[in-house]
Amino acid sequence: MPKICKSVEVRERIIVEAGVLFGKFGIRSMTMDSLAEEMGISKRTIYERFKDKDTLLLEVINYYQNQTKEEALRTIDESDNVIEALFRIMKQTVNRVTQMNPLFFHDFKKYHRKVYREFAHPGEIRDFSITQKLFETGMEQGIFRDDLHMDIVNRALHALFDLFGHDSSLVGAGFDHKDLFEHMIIPYFRGLSTKKGRKLLQDYKSIMYQ
Repeated sequence: MPKICKSVEVRERIIVEAGVLFGKFGIRSMTMDSLAEEMGISKRTIYERFKDKDTLLLEVINYYQNQTKEEALRTIDESDNVIEALFRIMKQTVNRVTQMNPLFFHDFKKYHRKVYREFAHPGEIRDFSITQKLFETGMEQGIFRDDLHMDIVNRALHALFDLFGHDSSLVGAGFDHKDLFEHMIIPYFRGLSTKKGRKLLQDYKSIMYQ
């Protein structure tokens, strides 16, 4: 039993550290040899758990996707209201994206097409259930209007999120992620909000800039 546990620990460590290295240096530059060297383990140790780089990359994305989802749901539960949760989640997201090397997204799309295709469908990389919970909780709190078509407003929000990607024309034009949030996401939520929600949006606006 201890041997199995140790194997699981090593596997998770490889996933976590590979994610950090991919995010810092890009995917292409981090070969299996360089990953092993940076982690202080043998390349054989990696290949015993992942048959190739694509398999490792897939596990890395799944792992961090689950971590992000758990963090977002926990933020919604722990916040005083969904507007506070919205700002906290977006602040976390913007910080995470801006800290990543743009080469990660470039390499992912260009050199790992098989893995990219698995995550190219709506709801894969971004989980629609997180924003759905945000809307549902907001309606219960009287912050969002109760006449909203949940599926439409949820999908429209994710269409706006697409404009935050490193390969989007707005980011390519040099617009800051915080500015995009303030001038696209906040107005969108304002249009969905009740009077109470609009006031909270104004009150919590400063959180993004602390």
